[in-house]
Amino acid sequence: MSSSSSYSLTLFFLFASTSLYTSSNSFNITNILNQNNEFSTFNNLLSQTGLASTINSRQTITVLALSNDAMSFFSSQSTEDNKKSLSLLIVLDYYDIKKLKNLNKKSVILTTLFQASGQAKGLQGFVNATVMNNGDVMFGSAVRGSGFDAKLIDSVATLAYNISVLHISSYISIMNPEGSSYHGSTSPLPAQPPGDDDYESDEPPSPPSSTTKPVVAAATAATAKPPSSAKANSTSGVSAVNTPNLAFAFVISSFWLFMTVW
Repeated sequence: MSSSSSYSLTLFFLFASTSLYTSSNSFNITNILNQNNEFSTFNNLLSQTGLASTINSRQTITVLALSNDAMSFFSSQSTEDNKKSLSLLIVLDYYDIKKLKNLNKKSVILTTLFQASGQAKGLQGFVNATVMNNGDVMFGSAVRGSGFDAKLIDSVATLAYNISVLHISSYISIMNPEGSSYHGSTSPLPAQPPGDDDYESDEPPSPPSSTTKPVVAAATAATAKPPSSAKANSTSGVSAVNTPNLAFAFVISSFWLFMTVW
């Protein structure tokens, strides 16, 4: 083989190896998903909403991808709402199947791109990933009282510690902090929330309690002095002083009358 042919062959393999990953520390989510037509609708929406470029700008990311048959919900939403819904499926950390199934504890709270956008309220921008008793990994909103919307199916692609694309069964509902659905939702599976000790250490801090002000108010009321009773005491004091004086005057008058008559 001539040196020119060898050089051309080297360039070909170099190009092929970088078609999915543009460098050792970056990737192209569009190219990754293009390898499987099953995710074409999801892939197109990532581009339409501008999320594809956001994903590609990250060093570490996990994308929870939906197949075409799980995308019907998005056809009824605006582009802006689709961006919010899809950004909840983009986790700002690396999680492959092995890492999820081997959690030190049963659940982990995942920070998503929706949380980073600043548009989420309370725990809306966090996703709860839980390993069930049968070994299945389920995903749902981290808002307290939420169920599990999606099940982990398989892995689409991984580049260790940079990007993991995981196939899940359904989108994850954005929930209101009170626990009601922010938008239409499929019927979630019954929640099996773990105890507080079952979460991974990267669980986000709890939001400030809405009962702070009432507690302060109650404490203030408890320490406040009762209304002054000086006026009442003053009135009763007059009665207490005047009554003996009148009795004494009556006794003296009676005695004087008695002596006069006598």
